[in-house]
Amino acid sequence: MFDTPSPRNEFDKYDEPRLHMEKLLKAHLVEFDLSLRILCPLEKAGIRTLGDLVKHTAKGLRKINHLGRISVETLERFLAYYGLSLAK
Repeated sequence: MFDTPSPRNEFDKYDEPRLHMEKLLKAHLVEFDLSLRILCPLEKAGIRTLGDLVKHTAKGLRKINHLGRISVETLERFLAYYGLSLAK
């Protein structure tokens, strides 16, 4: 008579937090207030969206030319602001 609730792994078009996170991960880095000193090396490395960025580790990002420790720390703070983090 009644339908059973759907499992959480199915798509729910009304699941606002999930939709918000999907939209956020697709957002291009140039849309945010990041310096060109950080954006240019990321762009050259093929990292264009937040989703691309969170797939990388801090150690991996430091290997990108012209992206040093302070830039990576800035990116970590930036991601934390949005409730995200770099890969472990």
